[in-house]
Amino acid sequence: MSAITIGGDLIHYEKLGRGRPVILVHGWIGSWRYWIPLMQKLHTSFSVYTLDLIGFGDSSKNENHYSVEKQVAMLETFLDQLGIPKAAMIGHGLGAMVTLQFALRNPDKVARMMLSSMPLYDPGDLDDRVPAGTRQMLTANNDRYSLAPSIEEALGADKTVANSGDDLEKTIASGSGTSGMYTPFHELPTINRPVGERIDRDALRKAAEERDKKKFANNPLNNTFKNTSLINLLEKCFDKKEPEYDKLKVDVEKSDDKVLSLTSDDFDAGTTLDDLRRITAPILAIHGLDDPIFRPPSDDVWHYLTLNKEDVFVPIPLEGIRHFPMLEHDSFPRLATDFLTLPDISKIEIRDRWRRRSR
Repeated sequence: MSAITIGGDLIHYEKLGRGRPVILVHGWIGSWRYWIPLMQKLHTSFSVYTLDLIGFGDSSKNENHYSVEKQVAMLETFLDQLGIPKAAMIGHGLGAMVTLQFALRNPDKVARMMLSSMPLYDPGDLDDRVPAGTRQMLTANNDRYSLAPSIEEALGADKTVANSGDDLEKTIASGSGTSGMYTPFHELPTINRPVGERIDRDALRKAAEERDKKKFANNPLNNTFKNTSLINLLEKCFDKKEPEYDKLKVDVEKSDDKVLSLTSDDFDAGTTLDDLRRITAPILAIHGLDDPIFRPPSDDVWHYLTLNKEDVFVPIPLEGIRHFPMLEHDSFPRLATDFLTLPDISKIEIRDRWRRRSR
């Protein structure tokens, strides 16, 4: 057993093998331990690291550091202390969310990401939402592209306001030009406007508050975890007679149920999809079609994520697989090896690979 101290927290980790570094980050149910079979397959070619996130397994139980943001900060320091300048990352569930945010903050430190059983929900506005990372989007009726307005365009090229802030208010309230993401009032750009023209700041603030309410009202992850516990989630994933149940139960009982609310309270379905689109590193996204915790992403979600990114974002839905592909899917180690070794992840061949249908 190895451990380091980060921000006053004891962080347990394990390392196996030599070669290019690969970081394995576990999910809500269990700890580093369920990665052991994959570590044994990868260690002949890679340096494989796995750790217990804060609140799990043998790491510290410090609820002030359970949030995704704090876990990301811990992972940043973990790589720095171990002298890992760049790594491929494989994340599961919560680990996928932490890995995603780590990559957004440290794009130069992530070679590629394999994300398994990540909560990916339809925010309900995909037909109107402009995919992050592009100024264009396929229309529903033809193959032509239509440009999406930005805040600057709504204001005019010289950032003046012609209608006393009405256009800007509508822009902020609808999310146009921000990929559906809320821009806090105090972060709005400074606007130079003609004398006599004014922006209704109260209206802008009210529009921003309304968007915030909608954001937190549409948090399916928080609803999934409400009034449940880690052991309840485990019981949904495996029958008590299955060997995986007893193996995972040991570590689930060491973990703190508070991580469920403290890692999901700020979740936003649309922002998560947009964040994934902003990643420039290759991404392999795996999801069991029988997952009892997070329903499989719809075709519309996969389409949104892969639009203009088919070569670097590869979705793989797995039939007959629940929440733990690494424990349930016999070909998972081969899939992980292909992901880590093939220069072009779009060349990965698997029967279950999702491909966009004609629209």
